[in-house]
Amino acid sequence: MIQNELYNFIISANDSTKSPIDSVRSGDTSVLSARQTFITKPQGINPVLTYRSQNKTIDPYLLILIGLSALSLVLVKHLMPRRFFQLLGSYTANRWLNQLLREWDPSKSMPGPAIVLSYIFLLALMLSLVLSKIYQLASPQTDVILNLAVIIFLFTLARQSVGKLISLIFRNKELNIQLRTIEFSHYLTASLAMIPAIIILLLYPNETGFLIGLLMISIVFIFSFIRTFFYSLGTAPFSIFYLFLYLCALEIVPFLLLLKTASLVLTGEILIFETKF
Repeated sequence: MIQNELYNFIISANDSTKSPIDSVRSGDTSVLSARQTFITKPQGINPVLTYRSQNKTIDPYLLILIGLSALSLVLVKHLMPRRFFQLLGSYTANRWLNQLLREWDPSKSMPGPAIVLSYIFLLALMLSLVLSKIYQLASPQTDVILNLAVIIFLFTLARQSVGKLISLIFRNKELNIQLRTIEFSHYLTASLAMIPAIIILLLYPNETGFLIGLLMISIVFIFSFIRTFFYSLGTAPFSIFYLFLYLCALEIVPFLLLLKTASLVLTGEILIFETKF
C-alpha cells in the first residue's frame, strides 16, 4: 500500500501534461518556479507569464545601448560644438533659434540625424523601464527595446509627415521649419536628460529611483510642449483653436498612441521582429 501511494505521488508530481497557466487557473501554484510570476494585463484578463530575476544584475546589452547613445552625443559635442550648443540654446531662447536657422537645417544636416537616433533608443529604453514598473512586469529584454525603437521611429516619421501636410494646408512652411527645429532641440535636451534618468532607474529599481527618474524626464517633456505652444502662439497667423488642434495632432495624440503601443509591445502582443541575444 505504501509503495503504491509513493508511486502515485511521484507520477502526479512529474505529470507534464498540465501547463503552468492551467495550474494557476485551477488554484495550484506549486508548479511555479521561483523566477516565474503571473500578472494580469491592463484589461484584467489573460494572465501573462513573466520572469523576475532573483538577482539585481543589469542586462549588459542595455548598458551597451546607453553607452552608444551617450557616445554619439559626446562625439557630436566635440566634432560640431557650435551646432551642438545652437541646438541646446534653441530649446529656451529664440536668439539661438534664429541664428541656427540662418546657418543650417537640423533635419537635413548633421548632427540632426545622429541626435534623432540617440533620442529614439533612449526613449525606447526609458518607456520600457517606466511602463514595466507601472504594470509590474519583469525587466525589459533587448529585443523588446529594439522593437519599441522601431515603433518610435515610425511614429516620429509619421509626425514629420503630418507636420508637412498641415503646413501645406495652412500655407505656412516657415512656421513648420521653425517648429521642427525646436523639436530637434527637444531631441537633444531630452536625450541628455534621459541618460541619468535611465541610469537611476537601473541602479535604484525602487519607488524613490522611479519617481526621481520619471520627474526628470517629465519636466523636459512638459517644458518642450509649453515652449512649442507659446512660440507658435506668438508666431502663428491663425487662432488659438487651430493652434490647439495642431498641437493635438502632432504632440498629444501621437504620445498617447505611443504609450498604448509600448504597453502592447511589453506584454508581447505586438512584435515586429524577434532577436536572440
